[in-house]
Amino acid sequence: MRRAPVELRQGCMTARDLQQAPAAAPARTPQEVLSEEAARYALLRRVAPALRHHLAGTLQPIGMVAAIMDRRLQAAQPDLTAIRESSKSISTLTRSAAGASMGLLTWLAPKESSVGPLHASVEECLGMLTTDLAFRGFSVSNTIATSDMAASVFALRSVFTAALIALTDAALTPARIVISSHATDGQLGVVISVSSEPGAVAAEDPPSYRKLGWDDVQALATAEQVGLSHEAGRAEMHFMAAENADVTV
Repeated sequence: MRRAPVELRQGCMTARDLQQAPAAAPARTPQEVLSEEAARYALLRRVAPALRHHLAGTLQPIGMVAAIMDRRLQAAQPDLTAIRESSKSISTLTRSAAGASMGLLTWLAPKESSVGPLHASVEECLGMLTTDLAFRGFSVSNTIATSDMAASVFALRSVFTAALIALTDAALTPARIVISSHATDGQLGVVISVSSEPGAVAAEDPPSYRKLGWDDVQALATAEQVGLSHEAGRAEMHFMAAENADVTV
């Protein structure tokens, strides 16, 4: 069966959306496609422990409240008011966990057309890696201010996260990471700088999977039409900007 055009299938694109739509990506060779798929797999393997950690964190409170309610039910004269409150808490926590879990699943099955505020998307990516970076001896300073500038959530999750991992894989620790941004010519520049502290030593290899290299990051940047430049301790990316965009996730 012939697939309907994107405009008809989505049913919600406006003239402004069409005007702001980026140019179609140039055709890529089979080798480039394979390189992208390998890079995406490697990136997912590196963030998988963080996804598991965040998922467990959303479910743990439910088990704790359920255990408390179970003890209350075993009392000779159960306090029905307290049990009712525990039941309400479980219901609230369950809805929250379901929403958070669906959000985490978008890292595995993303909506490639979604856009979001630059500062929020970067903060989400950093939040996914904060625990791992802290254990490896990195401190993070995100200087990106709140604004109306938006960019592709999928591109940021892919290219920004991969660049951050590639930089930290090659860095000496302890080290400081600084994230900054600037807007030029309809694009959002995002800069990651890593500076090692006196007495820094080589970081341990990641326990979850292999290190990410710049070939991996470049493969993702090419696929997402993101400009990328890098040098020792620094990477700069240029994402297509969507100013005052209606955020969709």
